[in-house]
Amino acid sequence: NISNGFGEILKLALVRSMDLFELLEAHGAALIKSRFAATATVPDGVNSRIIDLSIQIMLEELGPNLWEQKLDRCVDYGHTFSKLLEMLPGADIMHGEAVNVDGFFCLVLSNLRGYITIDIVNRVFKCMQSLSLPTNSSDLQSELAWQSCKDAIEHRHGEQRIPLITEIGESICVSDITREELDRALEVMKSFDH
Repeated sequence: NISNGFGEILKLALVRSMDLFELLEAHGAALIKSRFAATATVPDGVNSRIIDLSIQIMLEELGPNLWEQKLDRCVDYGHTFSKLLEMLPGADIMHGEAVNVDGFFCLVLSNLRGYITIDIVNRVFKCMQSLSLPTNSSDLQSELAWQSCKDAIEHRHGEQRIPLITEIGESICVSDITREELDRALEVMKSFDH
């Protein structure tokens, strides 16, 4: 469950905080081994700093938007394709894991659009692996991906509003992802050693 929780924390790092990402990158694997406790390999206060930054980011993002007037929300990162992954009959994937699979898929989409370099994709992929998070699912197929985009339009007031990162810690929302883009990203996903 520690690794599962890191799925949501990493999501916040990717869309809002290079500092948080660097903490996860440097100490995440050791924190999983220590069950999130400070140890000789994890400096004192790192675990608390990760939690504090995560809470701060969520409050900053959701607090001013309690009535959801703004629907382009970076904290929706990882929550476009993950919903259907989790709802499939017999799905054996926890929420944070599904969020991470979705997040990695969105990294690939960001790269294909030229928003981020392959070096960033590889760096984040390495961090995800160090956190023992899945980066792909055999259930993430063309039809599910496209249905997820259609569901997003239905639930996000007529637009996809899919968050994509433009740099670690920065993001934009897009509403023009095509089925062809999704299929291309799915092909690229196959080139990674998940």
